[in-house]
Amino acid sequence: GASKADARRRRGDFRIGVLEIADHAALRRTRKGFVQALDAAGVRHRLDVQVAQNDFLACQGMAAGFSGGEHDLILALGTPAAQAAVGATSNVPIVAAAVTDLAAAGLLDDAKRPGGNVTGAADLTPVERQFDLLRQLVPGAGRVGILYCSQESNSEVQASMAEDAATARGLATTRYRVAGADELEAAVRSMAGKVDACYVPTDNTVAASMGKVAAQARAARLPLVCGEAGMVEAGGLATVGIDYLELGKAAGNMALHVLARVQREARRRKRDAATPQPTADMAVWSPEGAPSVLVNQETARALGIDASALDTASLERA
Repeated sequence: GASKADARRRRGDFRIGVLEIADHAALRRTRKGFVQALDAAGVRHRLDVQVAQNDFLACQGMAAGFSGGEHDLILALGTPAAQAAVGATSNVPIVAAAVTDLAAAGLLDDAKRPGGNVTGAADLTPVERQFDLLRQLVPGAGRVGILYCSQESNSEVQASMAEDAATARGLATTRYRVAGADELEAAVRSMAGKVDACYVPTDNTVAASMGKVAAQARAARLPLVCGEAGMVEAGGLATVGIDYLELGKAAGNMALHVLARVQREARRRKRDAATPQPTADMAVWSPEGAPSVLVNQETARALGIDASALDTASLERA
């Protein structure tokens, strides 16, 4: 019960609910970085990890399971997971990570002063540079397909940014929206002959099925420029993007501040409705380092693309 949980908090022994929308490389790396930050600080913690396998309803049920007061913090990985966590509790502090834009996702009003029980580490991908990369790798491209899941508000934000970036570079775009993973391969097949390249944002649904998507794209001779490195490792052509391990460490450092507050409150034995949430004045973190270029050489060879002439310096400049 509550007294047992408080005794545990006073000792500095924490339970963290981890809610992942899907199992894919970017979220695994984020969680790894998060744990590294906690371990480096010597904090005792137990993680309860729940992976929703891209089932948005299941995700809401898992979030509700973390709202009962046993957990000291929720780490929400991916925009839909963060939305589910915020929908489930206004009491348990939430640190979100790998979320494109916390305000656009409706999680908070002000990224500098969140005010409520949620803050986090945003992973807005460098879309402009990704389109510069696309232009370099597929210089003859005129039409680009944008592939994502319509259930993910994070992907809608990026799709709009992708359209702007494409237009600024004289490229025409077509959106290929899917409602779920089972529609992905057909969507890629339908692009063949209609577009010269495909852009995939940091979409959890696509990322979790990237092996199949990449194989289908290769069969259709379609270069895939991706939102993040895990997608490239799974067979996509290339990305210029952020390091999710660093993102996870940033989220972990935020969690350390939250947990220190939780411990202090347990020791003072007070937490009333008037006490502001530990996250209330914690600004959202955004990636600071220069992004890095990653090319899947095997995919490049299969598509007959020579990546050796890439001007990576211009794409990686801070």
